[in-house]
Amino acid sequence: MSAMAAPQAEPSEEARDPDLTMSRCSNYCSGTKTAGERSLFVCGDRRLGPVAIPSGLPLSGIAGSDSTYHRFGGLCPGEFLARWTDPSGSYVYPAFDGYQLTAMGEPAMSDFTLPVGTFLDRFGSEYGKYMSPAGTPYAQRSLPPTNLVSDPGAEYPYNYRVYIVSRSLSVQGGPIAAWFEQQGLGVQFLMPMSVIELVKGGYLNRVNLTADPNWKNK
Repeated sequence: MSAMAAPQAEPSEEARDPDLTMSRCSNYCSGTKTAGERSLFVCGDRRLGPVAIPSGLPLSGIAGSDSTYHRFGGLCPGEFLARWTDPSGSYVYPAFDGYQLTAMGEPAMSDFTLPVGTFLDRFGSEYGKYMSPAGTPYAQRSLPPTNLVSDPGAEYPYNYRVYIVSRSLSVQGGPIAAWFEQQGLGVQFLMPMSVIELVKGGYLNRVNLTADPNWKNK
């Protein structure tokens, strides 16, 4: 009778996200503001995102251990904040609505019509207007780590929401500029109104990720 294999331990958060390896920096949390719970936020600073990164479907391959996302791009936390925040400590976002620029210095955006059945998503509340093709890697969205923050037990973990287009929708869209130490080059759509207004207007339907975490593979 063969011996039963011992269960493998879950990898540490440092193994899942190398940017959390404190030995990389002489004083890892220098330059941050410890205003929150260290067990929830990196260095207790909400701006640096959650300590625990996604490990289950569908997020592990988008922003978790199976993705290419490294929140600080190899910088120490304080260096990251010094580079990407203003004197008040707020994140500075790119010009031209975050679009990559053409060789002529113009935002590379076009008009699109999203057909019924298109899956879209976003990391953020329903009051925003930016969305991407569902499943776009977080590293290609050029978002700060704070967009992954959600309250414990929140209905939408990691602030992640998925929708399906239920009425044909005209939008602007184009490639995303590199920012926040991320490569960008994903596609973003600037919706004509907020997501919650599009839901109320019947243009978008919410996807229940608890009931259907495998929607991406359909």
